[in-house]
Amino acid sequence: MSLSSAVSSSAGRRNPVAWLARLGAWAAGGRGPAGPSHDRWHEIARTTSFRLAMVFACFFAGSSLLLFAFIYWRATVFETNRIDALITEDARTLANEDQDAILALINTHVTGDFHRVGYAALFAPDGHRIAGNLEEAPPDLPVDGKVHVVRATRTDLPAMGAIDVRLAALRIPNGNILVIGRNGQYMVILREVVVHALTMGAIPAMGLALAAGVFLAWRTQQRLKAVHRAAERIMSGHLQERLPIPGTGPQDELDRLSILFNGILDETERLMGEIKATGDEIAHDLRTPLTRVRARLERTQKGDMAPEETRETVGKAIGGLDQALAIITALLRIRELENSKRRLGFATMDPAEVILLLEELYQPVAEAKDIAFTVTVSPVPPLFADRDLLMEAVGNLVDNALKFTPPGGRVSLTLTPREGDGATVIRVADSGPGIAPHERDLVFSRFYRSDRTRHLEGTGLGLSLVAAIARLHGLSPRIGDNAPGCVVELVAEEAAKTLGPASATI
Repeated sequence: MSLSSAVSSSAGRRNPVAWLARLGAWAAGGRGPAGPSHDRWHEIARTTSFRLAMVFACFFAGSSLLLFAFIYWRATVFETNRIDALITEDARTLANEDQDAILALINTHVTGDFHRVGYAALFAPDGHRIAGNLEEAPPDLPVDGKVHVVRATRTDLPAMGAIDVRLAALRIPNGNILVIGRNGQYMVILREVVVHALTMGAIPAMGLALAAGVFLAWRTQQRLKAVHRAAERIMSGHLQERLPIPGTGPQDELDRLSILFNGILDETERLMGEIKATGDEIAHDLRTPLTRVRARLERTQKGDMAPEETRETVGKAIGGLDQALAIITALLRIRELENSKRRLGFATMDPAEVILLLEELYQPVAEAKDIAFTVTVSPVPPLFADRDLLMEAVGNLVDNALKFTPPGGRVSLTLTPREGDGATVIRVADSGPGIAPHERDLVFSRFYRSDRTRHLEGTGLGLSLVAAIARLHGLSPRIGDNAPGCVVELVAEEAAKTLGPASATI
């Protein structure tokens, strides 16, 4: 076997691609029936983290192969040019000597070449060998002093046969031909070094990538199992359950996704609670007027009432039905607003127009109740809003203020920018009984009525409707103390995000 064949065989045994292929074949072949451990590894191998690690490992292997191929190519070119320069320089140096000196130098060159890589010979013009370790002058070797790759045979290694060598031939002054060269063993050595470096670098790197992929896949799998268990508990009816989120370290994609779904679960739990509470409240609030209607109709059915009393009873029954219908209509409107289905009427508008229209509408009502009603309008940025809905919300606040303020009291409606950030504020203040601090967050709930106002007529849905319209417009409803009385504000903190293009020119 030749030296180059032996090196190629050795490199093949250390080839990382072949090694990985044999490892994959061994893994695919199986070693007995699949058990829980096999299933766990199969799950890990199917995870995205493991697949990404394998993609990066293959990418690294391919990059390493390209890098080492480039290094090998550049090193080969460099070494070849260096060897060619040495051969040319040696040939020209020997050609300038006399015949005896050339023979002595050839003999020194041949006997001192322990690695058997050098070639040196002197031939007569007819091709007869005078001295050196070449059997004959290669017939296809030009005598031009340049290096050429030809096939030649050494006299001291006849068993090797003719091999490719790099030779340069020069004609000396007496007509003889001087041949100097080297074989390609240095290229074999260089290839062996490069392949060895590739093997020693690529296999550990791919092993580390594989280990990293397994670890990341296992870690992700454990987290997903915890999420899966929490999701199963949620699906079984435990709506208070939440997806687990690590409390330390930076948040990754799974953490942010869990936070998002936890927010969805919070909103779902809140809506489910509202649905349950709304169902109970609807049953309670509709039962009273419907019971009254039934009792009045029963009295009318007996026929022992005078015509005038009958008309009065029927009128009260109709009023009770109207009250029940008003409750249902208000609930449907709140649902429609909370589902954000009423955005077709949105446009960029000046809120001052709504405030001035409400002044014209409620000023006579305030005068009839002997209540001082004042309106203050300051320049504010335009709002992207539905004019009718905004008027309904603010009008509901003004109507409540006039309803709960006793005669001789005062109610104010103010449109002003907030100090500091200039956010638009619509403020309704009164001098009525006010709202207790612990009830200020509850009054926006459906059917909630304060103990101070429970004796007054109403459905308990007015402020719920105001809150729904405010959320639709990006307004924040707030309730405070007016000492005495109550102050309600609609603050456009988020309304600027929904402004139309005309708002930029305010």
